[in-house]
Amino acid sequence: MDVLLSKTSWYIIAILLLCNVACREPFFPEISDLDQNILVVEGYIEVGGGTTQISLSNSLSLYGADSDAPSPRGEIMIQGEREGEWLLQSMGNGYYQLTENLPENQNYTLSIELDNGNSYTTDPIKPMFSPEFDISFTHQEGDVQLYANTGGDDQNEFFLWVYEETWMYRTPYISYYTYDEISGNMEFLDQEDLTYQCWSFDRSRRIILESSARYENNQIFQKELLTIDSLSEKLGIRYRISARQYVLDREAYVFWEGLRRNSDDIGSIFSPLPSAVNSNIYHTEDPDSPVIGYISAGISREKEMYISREDIGPWRTEIRDYQGCEIDTVAVADYDEKFGQSNYVPLYEDCETFPCSGYFASTAECTDCRIRGGTTNKPDYWKDE
Repeated sequence: MDVLLSKTSWYIIAILLLCNVACREPFFPEISDLDQNILVVEGYIEVGGGTTQISLSNSLSLYGADSDAPSPRGEIMIQGEREGEWLLQSMGNGYYQLTENLPENQNYTLSIELDNGNSYTTDPIKPMFSPEFDISFTHQEGDVQLYANTGGDDQNEFFLWVYEETWMYRTPYISYYTYDEISGNMEFLDQEDLTYQCWSFDRSRRIILESSARYENNQIFQKELLTIDSLSEKLGIRYRISARQYVLDREAYVFWEGLRRNSDDIGSIFSPLPSAVNSNIYHTEDPDSPVIGYISAGISREKEMYISREDIGPWRTEIRDYQGCEIDTVAVADYDEKFGQSNYVPLYEDCETFPCSGYFASTAECTDCRIRGGTTNKPDYWKDE
């Protein structure tokens, strides 16, 4: 299962704050070292051919500044109730993965052996199988809302969704040349070296849950996944969402609902106080030692959808980083100063008079989309129109 909460969110749950939310004075809870180093286990055991992903991390100190503490290291093993034993491969940074086909008709146990000598295990986990689902969207009052739609029954009542987003964006200007300071010449860029078009990424950051029992005939209709605000660059050219649906048993649903309440509802004077959440993971020698996480198993479902600007037009994109972009002209005599020593980038030749007198230019921020964190490498899964 994709990571649902950032490490900075987990410590809110770990320390179990007990304070009066209406009090205006700062509250500084007493936190022991153990509270600051609780094991966090996230993931989902995919059976029937899917990829199993498990991540290990530690809860963080409420007041500490070390947000890049090393992840716990060790071995993660999955044991079948009747047959099979599978060791997950370490992918680094606390992530572990298994791509082998696990049988669908048995329960599983996950065990963790950390390098520090601590060991953990889960209760037996019964696989649950997600039905198919689809994604839809509406365009209302300028914003775009995206939804999941699925059907439940007595066996599949509780659902959880995560999603990943990919979108394309472009710079205001295209630089077709680069300046060689040594030779003093302009060099024409190949198509694959142009930096005006990028892809950017994001993922779900809140817990999205639903019970089909709340809907007529157990048909979940338009469960909101996210809202894309009007003018967002995500829908400026082409946008992709890939959502994954999981079915949970009642105990897992209670766990995730507890986390949702702790992470989403805290902050209002009418919100519930932070509460403890039960886990199906425990320390093998000290069952009372706290662990954060709940591992489920089964077959999840994935659905993708693309939205192009034409699908929701008119849509006027606003990228604030590019609002101050302008084009200037640079004469031949100023190449070294402008292109070699400053932030200027050549766009194309200035041939409004003959012979050409120089180059039109702009800044790197207005011509290189990678500066904003995107990549010019088109993702393998990306589908053009």
